[in-house]
Amino acid sequence: MGCAMDSLDALRLMVEESGKSQRLISTQIGRHPTYLASLIHSGSYPQIDTFVSIAKACGCEVIVRLPTKDIEIEGWDAQATREAHLS
Repeated sequence: MGCAMDSLDALRLMVEESGKSQRLISTQIGRHPTYLASLIHSGSYPQIDTFVSIAKACGCEVIVRLPTKDIEIEGWDAQATREAHLS
């Protein structure tokens, strides 16, 4: 199965495995280009929607495993949010 780690370590691993830069991921989720670097450097933990958005930008999924089923957490879509503000 998988390995256990805290969410900040998981975040670092997702970014590393994605092959994308922290700047690119930051802009893909609608944040300032230095957002992800600042977050990781400070040791801060993002809100769950932001965490999921980062995961998706890295090509990952966030799954909550219940005893009877798995639930994929969707997070928010930065592009849809931008489009809604432009309408």
